[in-house]
Amino acid sequence: MDLIQPRHSYAHEEWKGQIYTNTSLWTIWTILDNAGVDISLHDENFGEVESLSSDTVGISLLWAPYIPVVKDMMQRLKSKFWNDLKFVLWWQVLTQKQSKMWKTLGLDTVQFKNLFGEDVVNGMQEGTLEQVCNIQKLSTGYDVSLIPMYEKLSDTDFLTYFTKEISLYVSQWCKFDCDFCAAVKHQKEQYREAQVMYIDLSYIAERLQRLGEHKVSIYMSNLDVFQSPKQLEWFADMMLQIQKEHPWFTFNLRGLAGTKSFVYLDRQHPQILEKLVQAGFTAAGYGVDGMWPEIWKWIKKPQNNEKDVLDAIRVSKGKYNITPELLMVFGHVGVDTPESLKHSYDFVQAMVEKYGAVPRPHIAKPFVPGNDGRNHPKFQQEVATLIQQPQLFQSLDFTALASKLTHPDKAFRDLVNYYYLEMCKLPGNTTLPIIPYDIWDSQQVLEQKRKENLGKFDR
Repeated sequence: MDLIQPRHSYAHEEWKGQIYTNTSLWTIWTILDNAGVDISLHDENFGEVESLSSDTVGISLLWAPYIPVVKDMMQRLKSKFWNDLKFVLWWQVLTQKQSKMWKTLGLDTVQFKNLFGEDVVNGMQEGTLEQVCNIQKLSTGYDVSLIPMYEKLSDTDFLTYFTKEISLYVSQWCKFDCDFCAAVKHQKEQYREAQVMYIDLSYIAERLQRLGEHKVSIYMSNLDVFQSPKQLEWFADMMLQIQKEHPWFTFNLRGLAGTKSFVYLDRQHPQILEKLVQAGFTAAGYGVDGMWPEIWKWIKKPQNNEKDVLDAIRVSKGKYNITPELLMVFGHVGVDTPESLKHSYDFVQAMVEKYGAVPRPHIAKPFVPGNDGRNHPKFQQEVATLIQQPQLFQSLDFTALASKLTHPDKAFRDLVNYYYLEMCKLPGNTTLPIIPYDIWDSQQVLEQKRKENLGKFDR
């Protein structure tokens, strides 16, 4: 099988794309390799695939805005190599799971076939990869070391990946249930095996040192770093042990976090936070998301309250020297108002000025595959439009401005975009606002927007 990492959707044609460690794709490579499947791996951020070793191609779809990218890639590969290529796609956006209220949260079978064709395989369906590869049972990613994958990389490519911030597969799932979030949620967090992470991180540190580098920056995969205290303490102890064994090497860690979870740790288990900071944790991306009680209730985020949000930001910086990053997903259709939008902006501005918080604004999209609105009856016309015009999946990018498709009321849309762009102007902001494709865009307009978005990579 050939596995392909798609080129970043906003990459210049003549330049490299966004080079980053696609840990999910590398994990699948290792699982299949352990099962005896002969794998060739390609990253199109380095350049287009020049040869294939098999007639079966697996593609990591990443998330909704990559749907048109992958459709174009599949057509290109068929034209360049042979027309009867077999494709297997996977990633969370393709998960077909049951919701409490609606039928499924990802793409259903009919939508998948309409987008990609009858012969394309949804690799997120249970047992699919085993069937494609003629294997009885594949292991999970929790107990798989990625060292066999790392060893496939030349020293040049290893440095290219690992001297940038890398992603580290630490855990999956989130016990909370925010309705706008497309992640698998409302499930107990499950950590990867500590011994597997230990040998992987030791390998990374030793190889980087051998190549003359003495640090690595890591983005942890946790959806809420602080939600599982016992497991987090195991992780911190493991990191401290690796540091002790590699005294001339530095780890820099950051990750997503919930304010309620942080406040609980600070009050009940401050030693865990102290260990984590000693291990190199420097920044927490707090899901603030609205800063208004009615909005938190509407988006099913009752775990947020004003006191905890303020305490988390203040205490993170003042007590632990953890930089608070403010993930402000706002512009929720049906609940945000001119007053709440202004309040969100004013709050972020105040936290930047008072605590040096990092603004990370995003615009809520009401029907992203995976979130609760995806199969809500009131959004079925918009979902049907996406299936008919797949290029519009790009407008579901959370860093994209509100569009007519996602925010049909013009006055509200204009106000959301105004405060979003103002928030992006605040000191330290890391969000690059994306121009969305829209329903009535001509090919000429789409091409102009594509050019305006080139090079706008999220960090």
